[in-house]
Amino acid sequence: MASLVWQFFVGPIIGLAMGGFPTAFIVSKLVAGIDPRKFGSGSVSTRNTIRAAGFWPWGAIVGTTDFLKGAAACAIVEFTFGWSHPNVDYIVVLTGLAAIAGHCWMPYLGFKGGKGLATMAGVTVFFYWPIGLLIFPILIGLLSLLSGFSGIGAVWGVSFISPLFFLIDEIGPPMFRALFIPHDLTFLADNLYGFAFSLLYGLGVLLIILLRHLPEFKKIKSGDAEVWSKLTRKDMMK
Repeated sequence: MASLVWQFFVGPIIGLAMGGFPTAFIVSKLVAGIDPRKFGSGSVSTRNTIRAAGFWPWGAIVGTTDFLKGAAACAIVEFTFGWSHPNVDYIVVLTGLAAIAGHCWMPYLGFKGGKGLATMAGVTVFFYWPIGLLIFPILIGLLSLLSGFSGIGAVWGVSFISPLFFLIDEIGPPMFRALFIPHDLTFLADNLYGFAFSLLYGLGVLLIILLRHLPEFKKIKSGDAEVWSKLTRKDMMK
């Protein structure tokens, strides 16, 4: 029993440690001498790094690293436990969720962090790569443009992503599922535990992204946020 409990703790600990790696803080401090927690939006994120140090190469480096650390955490845990391990799928789901939470509340920086989208995209790519690489950014971008606000687009986009996992698993033909699912994660629809873990992941990610975007929602409500359609491309990153 103790061994089983340990298995379900080690993955999330790895996810939290890797997701919480403060890439934006390190780059902003080294390159521009700026603490992103006290600058711009106060977010330890790619967008705030771009404000502090520019997009190329520093913002690009931060965005790529934040993306990779979510996928890497899941890959390391999957490799460590082995694909044949009976609980590996469940442990990897918890690892991905912890990596996203770790990025949003970095334990190394007094639990200050980013908005979670880059790390979530990395985790999503690990689970279902076409959704993470194509559908996820297009959906969030489209919803941001339609709503006029990036925060609203992010939350609505995330709320639509998780149901796609179920649809692919339930109704996708074998060839379609083989293309979309590089890992054997069909457990999502196979049993009650799989359903519970996938539901936990979907609702957990939505709650995390929602909480991290609450400051933006407050600005929208008070009228302090600018609609994207009125901004230039350069201003969108300010």
